[in-house]
Amino acid sequence: MYPILGFIGHLPIRTYWIFVTLGIIAGVIVLSFNLKPFAPGKRRKFLLFFFLSFIPMIFGARLGCDLESIIKGTPVCSSTILYVIGPVSLWWGLVLGVLFDLPLGVFLKVSPVEAGDLFAPSVAIAGFFTRIGCLFNGCCFGKPCPLDYSFGTYFSMHSYAGNVYPDLPLYPTQLFSAFSFLVIFFIPYFLKKSFYGEVMTVMAFFYSVSNFFIEFFRYHEVPSVLSISQIFSIIIFAASIICYLIFRSKFRRV
Repeated sequence: MYPILGFIGHLPIRTYWIFVTLGIIAGVIVLSFNLKPFAPGKRRKFLLFFFLSFIPMIFGARLGCDLESIIKGTPVCSSTILYVIGPVSLWWGLVLGVLFDLPLGVFLKVSPVEAGDLFAPSVAIAGFFTRIGCLFNGCCFGKPCPLDYSFGTYFSMHSYAGNVYPDLPLYPTQLFSAFSFLVIFFIPYFLKKSFYGEVMTVMAFFYSVSNFFIEFFRYHEVPSVLSISQIFSIIIFAASIICYLIFRSKFRRV
């Protein structure tokens, strides 16, 4: 895989950020499509809500990655020109984003639950592209797999994965995760959507399950019985079921 496609002067063109950018563009397109049925005034409120929510989500994902490094006792990677341009952790970003959404929804007079249904598919499609970027970047990689494993992936020595496991095939956990995001993206099309919050809770439920099992194949610098991501998966699994039952009784669609 090729983490760097080339250079503009001394500035490297990283494949990861190209795919992240594609994911953001795809997410915006999906969001625009989901907002079409709304009146212009309400559409603008939702767009402002999503834009303001995105800021703490990005910083939360970045801060969370450093926090995980501190917890695991590994070096903190924060030496970048712009702090947000560096490794990220999706779970922490979502947590901070959700916590920020509650008061923001009150301020803008927007239902965070309804907004979550609209935004969840964008997160899924963006996650798909981001995980493809991880594959090219050689991060979020898997453990060594059998030599005869059909989908074993080799990584460049210029990537983190190639440095840790040179000339060894690894489980393509990035592809596993990308595929799960893609499947989850299509889930809303099979739901009755009888109440607000149904889309986001069902999508969260399936992602927590898929991520929990994918993590068993993923490499971690500090091995443990359960990774931080798996602990988050368990929390989201329980929260999605509880919220599903609450939303079903309180937020029926008219």
